[in-house]
Amino acid sequence: MHFEIVESFLAVAEHRSISKAAASLYTTQPAMSQRLRRLEESLGFSLFERSWNGVRLTRQGAYFLPYAAQLVRDLSNASAVLGRHDLPRPRSFTEVADHPRKVMFGIDNWLSVKAVHAVVSAARRTCALDEFQVTSRSASTLIDLLRLNQLDAGLFYSTDTDLPFHTETVGTEELVLVHPPGTMLEEISVPAVTELLARHRFVLFDNPVLTHHARITTALIDTYEITRFHVVDDFRTARVLIGLGDCITVLPAGVVLGEQGTPDPGLPCTPLPGLLPLIHVTAGISDVGLEHGVSPGFTRSMPRALSGEMTFT
Repeated sequence: MHFEIVESFLAVAEHRSISKAAASLYTTQPAMSQRLRRLEESLGFSLFERSWNGVRLTRQGAYFLPYAAQLVRDLSNASAVLGRHDLPRPRSFTEVADHPRKVMFGIDNWLSVKAVHAVVSAARRTCALDEFQVTSRSASTLIDLLRLNQLDAGLFYSTDTDLPFHTETVGTEELVLVHPPGTMLEEISVPAVTELLARHRFVLFDNPVLTHHARITTALIDTYEITRFHVVDDFRTARVLIGLGDCITVLPAGVVLGEQGTPDPGLPCTPLPGLLPLIHVTAGISDVGLEHGVSPGFTRSMPRALSGEMTFT
């Protein structure tokens, strides 16, 4: 997918006209139309509905647009940091761009503070403070970076046991029901959970969580006959909606635990033992990570650091 094709899609969405979008990018209308056709063919769905009044986004196009905009913005930001050195740039850009390559540790941005502490502690045992860096990304991005040898080691939620680098399951977490204050589960059973879920809209998390855990969310929807949803892409938003009494959801226990390993008292959480599968916490080391001296001791240290994290009161 060429960068100019994505830019063309955004221009047409902005101007709601192929001819105006073409003019804004100093190209011809036929060239713009060809770019859109190529993009739609590569994606497998239509982005625009065309009429005599111009063009408007299809439902699929509206969903795709923020990801396209984020892609263009991310590439633009990277270019700004790494761009021509003969042009004046903020000092911070220079410091980031010229920072020496360090041993890179990644952590799933859905894991708890205690998990972050575990990774940083393991990194400090392996390297001096000036020798390593910790980055927070989605689990799917961490897996990609490990596969591409652009990350030395990482800790992430995973449902996949067949990854192309050294991995070890270092712990498991229960999936817990996160429900509004004042509500309670009468008993730990499928009928009771189904009844409580039916009284609220179910918070469904959009990409990248949705695609990475699609099997789990699909099983939840089918098993508990969930029909009402509210879609978010951020846990803070979900937390507010649940706290206001409008929504309910199911999450790995570690997502809702604080620094002390206990849930937020303002956000009731009920474990569902035996009703839902456990989710794995996986440590991974890439080939380049092994070359950089990140030993399997990194994975072996995680269970000790994470012990006690699943405490509920």
